Amino acid sequence: MNETKLTTWLVVPHDPLIFRDGKPFTATPGARAVSVPFPFPSTLAGAARTLSGFVAHGGIWNKAVIQQVLEYRVVGPFLFDRKREEVLFPAPQDALLLSGPHNERQVERIPLQPTAHFQDVLTNLPEGWQLVAPVVHRKAKPHPRPPAFWRWSQMKAWLEQPQQGVLSLDALGIESLPVDYRMHVSIQRDSGTAEEGALFQTGGLTFVYAPQETALGEAAELGLLVQTDAPLQAGLDTLGGERRVVSWELANPNWLPSCPDGVRKALLATRRGRLILATPAYFEQGVRPMWVCEHPSGVKLRIVGAAVGRPVHVSGWDYEKRAPKPTRRLAPAGSVYFFEIEVGDESAIERFVDAVWLNPISDDEQARRDGFGVALLGAWNVEEA
Repeated sequence: MNETKLTTWLVVPHDPLIFRDGKPFTATPGARAVSVPFPFPSTLAGAARTLSGFVAHGGIWNKAVIQQVLEYRVVGPFLFDRKREEVLFPAPQDALLLSGPHNERQVERIPLQPTAHFQDVLTNLPEGWQLVAPVVHRKAKPHPRPPAFWRWSQMKAWLEQPQQGVLSLDALGIESLPVDYRMHVSIQRDSGTAEEGALFQTGGLTFVYAPQETALGEAAELGLLVQTDAPLQAGLDTLGGERRVVSWELANPNWLPSCPDGVRKALLATRRGRLILATPAYFEQGVRPMWVCEHPSGVKLRIVGAAVGRPVHVSGWDYEKRAPKPTRRLAPAGSVYFFEIEVGDESAIERFVDAVWLNPISDDEQARRDGFGVALLGAWNVEEA
């Protein structure tokens, strides 16, 4: 594995960004280009590697250069609040957020965890996996607009010790990124005038977030944190569909947190924990991780249960083969895997924590280089579910 030190970069959007969802977007009048809710790691990996090709090779591409840039590691992207200097992570799937009884801006948060109470239930879960259920039962409904991203201050507490309680949505995090819809018209090359009927629409992600009843001056200004060992330089670039303008800036590496001491101590003491995906992950057996369960650190894991959202799909364009990449099904960001450590002494567990924290755990080596499956670690405090 390439152990070259990673450099932290902040990508600052200057326009709404479009990250295509794969649906056809042609010159047909009325066509719409819609963005996915958040960029895939491969999008930022492609941007970083392309920029590195111009920086290191002057934009001259051949097979040797392509192979070299493909070996650069990319970790991220992570949403970042530039005003607070705080990273935000995808909401974990093991947190059930219920609507507050009197205030729609408040939620009751209830942890989920594996339970052995449903032994006779027929499921399609992998052998040995348990169903995941709330630790307490409520009659309230899930909140219709839960935050898609949690602030690190909230995520840190959840990783160390999941606890139920009532809290504010605004304190917890932010909802999905706002979408900016724009109408465009095709221009005739010879006359410079609009082509009749050739209207189309784009929807781009806006990296400014203002909750309800919040002054514009207090809105969160967001960006994307990325770590890579690719040789880059600060400056303007384009990103995503329609080549929208962004700037690459060197970032403070301390903006990305280290593993909390409470999590590390809990893993050593209980030999159980949680893997939380900060980016979508590729596993050869669909929902089931394999590579991380036989980790090079010497730790062997047994997955006990998982809280996984609906799969997401990603493809792309292979510039070396000049053909589309095969579509892959990914476990979405925010998915949580509960595990027990079957093999590994304290030193191996320490190595495991250092190697896994904010690093990719996908089964495929190139997927790990592309940033798929970046993981957080959390304690698993067993309660009666």
